[in-house]
Amino acid sequence: MNNEELSRMLESFDNLKADKYPLKNYESIGKRGVRRIDGVEKASGAARYTIDVQLPGMLHGRFLTCPYPHAEIMSMDTGRAEKLAGVRGVLRYDDPELPESASLGGHEPFPTVVLPRVAHFQGEEVGAFVVADTEDIAAEALELIEVAWQPRPFVLDPEEALKPDAPLANPEALPKGNLDPESTYIEKHGDVAKGFAEADKIIEFKFTQGLNTWVGPERPCGVFRWNGEYPEVWLKQQRPHISKRHIATWFGGIPMNKIDVHCLYQGASFGGWSQVSWNLGGHYCAALMSRRLNRPVMWTFNRREDFYGGEMDEGVYYYKVGARRDGTITAVEARAVVTNQFLPVFGVVKHFIDNTRVPNIYGKTESVMINKGPTVATRCEQNSNCHSMTLVFNRVAAALGLDPTEVALKNDGAEGHDIDWLNRRKAEMGFPVRDSLKECLDKGRAAIGWDRNWHAPGTKRLPDGRMHGLAFTWTHEWDDSGGSSEIAIYIERNDATATILGCRSDVGVNAETAYCQIAADELGLRIEDVRYKGQMDAGFYTMTPDTSTNMSVNGSAVRHCARLLKKKILETAVAPRGVTQLGSFPPAFPDKKPEELDIRDSVIFEKANPTNRLTLAEFVGPSGAMGPLLSTIGEPVWAGKEGIKYPLRLTPPLFEHAWHVQRGTYIGVRLRLCRQAHFMEVAVDTETGEVDITRMVTVNDVGKAISVEGCEGQAYGGAVMAAGRGHTEEVVHDPNTGVMLNGNLLNYKIPTLMDVGEIDTVLVETGMGYGPYGLVGIGEDVATVMPTLIGAAVHNATGKWVDGFPVTPDRVLRALGKA
Repeated sequence: MNNEELSRMLESFDNLKADKYPLKNYESIGKRGVRRIDGVEKASGAARYTIDVQLPGMLHGRFLTCPYPHAEIMSMDTGRAEKLAGVRGVLRYDDPELPESASLGGHEPFPTVVLPRVAHFQGEEVGAFVVADTEDIAAEALELIEVAWQPRPFVLDPEEALKPDAPLANPEALPKGNLDPESTYIEKHGDVAKGFAEADKIIEFKFTQGLNTWVGPERPCGVFRWNGEYPEVWLKQQRPHISKRHIATWFGGIPMNKIDVHCLYQGASFGGWSQVSWNLGGHYCAALMSRRLNRPVMWTFNRREDFYGGEMDEGVYYYKVGARRDGTITAVEARAVVTNQFLPVFGVVKHFIDNTRVPNIYGKTESVMINKGPTVATRCEQNSNCHSMTLVFNRVAAALGLDPTEVALKNDGAEGHDIDWLNRRKAEMGFPVRDSLKECLDKGRAAIGWDRNWHAPGTKRLPDGRMHGLAFTWTHEWDDSGGSSEIAIYIERNDATATILGCRSDVGVNAETAYCQIAADELGLRIEDVRYKGQMDAGFYTMTPDTSTNMSVNGSAVRHCARLLKKKILETAVAPRGVTQLGSFPPAFPDKKPEELDIRDSVIFEKANPTNRLTLAEFVGPSGAMGPLLSTIGEPVWAGKEGIKYPLRLTPPLFEHAWHVQRGTYIGVRLRLCRQAHFMEVAVDTETGEVDITRMVTVNDVGKAISVEGCEGQAYGGAVMAAGRGHTEEVVHDPNTGVMLNGNLLNYKIPTLMDVGEIDTVLVETGMGYGPYGLVGIGEDVATVMPTLIGAAVHNATGKWVDGFPVTPDRVLRALGKA
């Protein structure tokens, strides 16, 4: 890459202005009916997942788990387990080959105990790892291990955990109390005391959020094999490069170029497990035993063990809000006590700062340790912020007797400034000046029939006797985090098809097809001529599928790379070919300049004379007939006095690479310009407390849709996930024993499409995103924004606020005074 190309790429790193490099025409981008590149594999059942891996001689490993919510292993006898037929080895916590700690996953590499002796939640993997011929034999052997447990006091409730006399949930980490002072996060803007003094109405409320989790169809698993000194690893993992970096620190250090990583299809990945600081614990144990036994080892969790931790919004939330009679919010003060977060930097009121004119804001988030599993971002880290937006706006509107959609419009803005200020910033940054929230509201209100169906709380009874409820919520779109992506694209010599290289985890959102759409339109190729190889470790790693940032970061990298490669193709087309010491062949387009040519439908042509053309395959074909060395198509190879001569009709390798770095909102201020608005309709049986979600409408301003079906799929899936989080999904523990009661897919109620009513998805495209072509992320939005909306809908139906989520029948009856 020369200096000019590097300079051009660096210019495009400015993520805080409108896209300077739009395409004039879209052939594939934004079009319906583009075939998914993984569609046939997945629909036919041929797609391979990590759990499907079978290798010659492969063994299977399972972990011992703790039956208590807090306990220490005093002694352990593995003799009977080791003698069971089919058992090949037992790795114990006191094995001399185990290090005191190792880098085992999470956001950043920090030391973690590989096989702990102390468990801090019921079901935690501790003490022993059994390797056997089959998974069933390994499970049977675990039953034969004799353990002397020393149970410890435990605490499950965050408010109880804050009391001075509360049991220590994790004395190894927090010996002085369950509140981690280093994990307290404060956000403030303006002066809340001044804001409350200016308010006509002050409301205060509290709610609790239960624990939901990331469980999916494919259980956590992985495979490790040693090929001599070269590790080969199969990951069910959202972050392959970060995992590779961790693995490189093991066993005294392994050069990364010796580690081969396979990242196959993922049977559900929502962040979750990939962010747990022990998520590579199974791989470490498998690696050690594989080396010891000289056979590949697969480790697995069973279904109950998949309920390892949960979303990071579990906790108790307290609010005080001031507002004027017209709905203008003057102050928001919030406190959240959340559980088991090691880094609660996402706060509880940041969305008010990001996209409202509210001038006075204060939020405090405290993380308290309890004896449940770790809580991490699980589609996604913004949950607490979104709960705040939903409940504050709906509570204010209800208290003042106002339409919540009008209250939202009145308070739209950014950084305490109104929408007029934000519109001036849009113009300064080169964006179109459009009112994203109003556009979303107009479309959403029309789709749900808001003007016809919205009513005062508790005033509309349905013909079947149930109460009708309708509610709305909103916030901004996000593609938050800073991130980087490496991409390469090469043109095959024989047929000129293009392949994108960039190892990434598939999480089922059709991103790979969208990258092909970008590459195809930028290169001028047909979409069917472009393929993405994401499962292969080719040395290039894309931005991980986190924080709704993939299309912004990876899409930019693909576009950079495609534009550089197109430039190279056109320069090659007008240059002499086969330049060697034996001479050269004339250019494919003699006496032309690169800017006089273009590529469309995989054909290179002269702009002024489109009949002067070559298919890209015709252009590169002769050089690839017998590989990159020589060609004999239609011409003899002869020997002369100067030796053997070859008709070298070849082109240079048509290959380029590029990268992109995004400055995220975690680093400095980045104004939010695109909005989203969502609506939910419910029917409430006031005798049983049952709530039916009868309809949902999602409206997302995605800036620019690359894959329309992909965006709609995110909204559909997000709506169903939101229904589960807000209505049915909760990990339940026995308060007396600390034991999880519903660690299975029968009693942990994940909804299906049969459990929710009609879902309508609407996309708005204002072009006001910071990504390529003005796009912004949609991946986490709906699942994160809508869960507590069911509480507002139940209030609209009954006139009563439910004080806890999910909104189960017992909580509804309690709100109605019937339980």
